[in-house]
Amino acid sequence: MIREGAVGVESSVITAVGEFSDLRRRFAGAGIIELPDCVLLPGLVNAHGHLELADLRGEVGYEGDFTDWVRRLVQLRGRKRGDLAKTVAAGVRESLSYGVTTVGDISYEHQAWSFLAKERIRKVCFAEVFATTADLAGPGEYLRRCIAKTEGDELLRLGLSPHAPYSTRGEVYELTAALAAEHGLIVTSHLAEDKGEFDFLRDGSGEWVGFLRERGRWDGSFAFPGERPVEYFLGLDLRGQRFLLAHVNYANEQEIAGLAQAGHSVVYCPRSHDFFGHQRHPLMEMLGAGVNVCLGTDSLASNDSLSMLAEMKLVYEQFPGLSPERIIDMATRGGALGLGLQNEIGVLKAGYKADLVALRVAGDEVLREVVGGECECALTMVDGEVVYIRQEA
Repeated sequence: MIREGAVGVESSVITAVGEFSDLRRRFAGAGIIELPDCVLLPGLVNAHGHLELADLRGEVGYEGDFTDWVRRLVQLRGRKRGDLAKTVAAGVRESLSYGVTTVGDISYEHQAWSFLAKERIRKVCFAEVFATTADLAGPGEYLRRCIAKTEGDELLRLGLSPHAPYSTRGEVYELTAALAAEHGLIVTSHLAEDKGEFDFLRDGSGEWVGFLRERGRWDGSFAFPGERPVEYFLGLDLRGQRFLLAHVNYANEQEIAGLAQAGHSVVYCPRSHDFFGHQRHPLMEMLGAGVNVCLGTDSLASNDSLSMLAEMKLVYEQFPGLSPERIIDMATRGGALGLGLQNEIGVLKAGYKADLVALRVAGDEVLREVVGGECECALTMVDGEVVYIRQEA
C-alpha cells in the first residue's frame, strides 16, 4: 500500500509507481488525473466469460438439470440471435464500468472476435470447437481457419477452446494442444463443471448422449474412458500445454495435485457456481496445492452482472480464510497468468501495460472495502487510455 500514491503512464505503458510527491517532481510537465478517495489497482481480469450471451440476463432459469438448462440456452440463443455487435459492445461497456480491463471470451463458432476487435478492452478470444463424432478432419480444418482469419493486435490475442470432455473427444483436445503449441496460443476448456460429466465419461449414462444426438453430434464412435473428468483430462497428450480450465467444480486431492504439477490454471466463477447449486468449490484445496486460481463471471445466462467486484465479494464471504490481498491477486495477477499475459498486465509495475482501475473507497480498511463490495469504480484505463469515468449524480 502506498498512501498518496501515483502511477506514471506514458503512451500505453506504466513508467513509474510511487508516492505522488516524488512522481510529480520526476515528471514535472506531465498531466495529472486527480482521483481523491480512491485506490488504484491493476485492471481486473475476467478470465472466463461469454459476452455473446450478454442479452440473456435472467432469461434461462435453472431447474435442477444442467443438460436441460444447456438445451434451453441453446434454443434461446438461436431464437434471440440478433445484432451480435451490439450485444458484445453492451457486455464490454458493462465490464469496463466494473473496472474489468481484460476478458477471456469464448464464442460459439468464433463469431464474436471481429466485433470484440473494435472494442477498447484487452481480450483473449477463444475459438471453440465441438467434436464427438469420428470426423477428425473437420475440427482440424475449422481450427486452422480460425487461426488464419483472426487478426490479432495490441489488445486482441487468439486462443483455442475444446469445449468440454462431454462434447469434444480426446483426439481433438490433443490436436488443439498441438496447434496451440505450434502457433503460441492459449488454450482453455470447461472441465468437471457438472456431475453429469462424470456419468458420461464413465459409461455414457445420463443425459449427454441424448442431447448430442439431438444436436446431430453423435455417431456412437466416442469411446467412454471410464474415468473421472480431471483424471481423464490429465491423461491426454497435451504437448505440455498449460490449459486455463473453467470451473473444475469437482476434483479430489490427487487430481488437484496433478493440475498443480502440470501447471494448469483454474477459473472459479463464484456466482455462476452458486446459480447452479454446486457443492462447495475446492478453491482452498487448489490454492493450498499451488494451483493458479483466477476468477470469472461466466455468462449473463447464469449470472446477473459482469462485475468482478461482486465475484470477489462472494469469495470473501464464503472463504473467510482468504485475505483480501489474496482475493485481489486472483482477480488481477492470477487472471493475467491464466491468460498468458503475466508479463504485460496484472500488476502495477514499470514496463507493464497501463491497465488500471480506480475504486472509490470511504474508510481506512481499503482492501477489505474492495473485496467486501463497498466500493464503486471511478475510472478504468486500458492500454493507457481512459475508457470509463463514473459520472457523479
